Amino acid sequence: MSSERNRGRVRTVEEWLERLSSRDVNAREEALSALEESLVSGAPESRERTARALLEELGRPGTAAVEPVLFLLQRSWWPPQASLAGLAVKNVVEVLARMEAEAPALEHAASVLTFVCRVDPSWLRALDGLFQHPEASVRAAMARVVGRLGNAAAPALPRLLELLEDDEPVALSALESLAALALLAPDLTAPRLLEVVRGSDGARLYLALVTLRGMLDELSLDELPVPALPDLEPTLLRTLTAPEAPIRQEVASLLGLSGPLSPAAIAALREHLRDESPHVAARSAVALVRSGAPAAEALFLLKGQLGPAASRELQEAAVAALEEAGPARLGRAKGMLETVARDASGLTREALFELLGQIP
Repeated sequence: MSSERNRGRVRTVEEWLERLSSRDVNAREEALSALEESLVSGAPESRERTARALLEELGRPGTAAVEPVLFLLQRSWWPPQASLAGLAVKNVVEVLARMEAEAPALEHAASVLTFVCRVDPSWLRALDGLFQHPEASVRAAMARVVGRLGNAAAPALPRLLELLEDDEPVALSALESLAALALLAPDLTAPRLLEVVRGSDGARLYLALVTLRGMLDELSLDELPVPALPDLEPTLLRTLTAPEAPIRQEVASLLGLSGPLSPAAIAALREHLRDESPHVAARSAVALVRSGAPAAEALFLLKGQLGPAASRELQEAAVAALEEAGPARLGRAKGMLETVARDASGLTREALFELLGQIP
């Protein structure tokens, strides 16, 4: 409770809003605390009045309080009042249109729109046109909104896939959301993700690989049909030469998921057992083990990385690769893991025995 309240001075919502733009750090923090308290624990009428004032502040020309207002709304405005949904959409979209596509406040703005759509899913249909908004910031925010709506986002999945070819910040937001939604329509999403892998690089390529791997892994675990991707292996083999180690890691893991490997794929993975990155080497080894390919060389590498003389980095790389693969697929590595676990110590020992306890 502030000292002014203790003296009987109770500020109005409008006065607290004005203090959000103060140069005085203490004044801003006091205003944030008071407005949050009103949003969270005030009477229903007080909560709605505070939320309305905050939303109207977003729409006020020249306001300097956009970031703190969005922060408050995404942090404490739940559930949003249905009567304020239209005002929230209008003013948040107007603010988004003035942002850069990579502005930190964009995340908060997307959260506010998500709240509105969660309370009333019909708003997602009403916002359909925003996927083609001329401002990249609005499109990026919509990509994030869709990824947080679960099954309710299924009708918007085609729109999300269209954003994969958009400007970099928009495409990255779409890929991050697709990681949560790809299983809603694997036959639709898997080929599109493979197209992104085939035609991109850098962060866009990495996220596409992560999303595709996550989807195929989940389908495999649940024993569900895996989409036909006839060009998967040749595309991955070309990508395995990428200069970035995290990309090579994902490619190696995906090759282990892609079914029986061709002689060319086996040769490529064996070559990467000597990769300069211990993480790439470990994932290449695990891919050979789980795919059913000849694995003596791969098991030897993993044994060396897990041995007591190995560095902490090597041990962590091997453990991470094994844990990612899933114990059910590591039957051929059981004997090697039992041998190594007896001489291991600390966290590596604990991780190995936990893995062994789950291997059939």
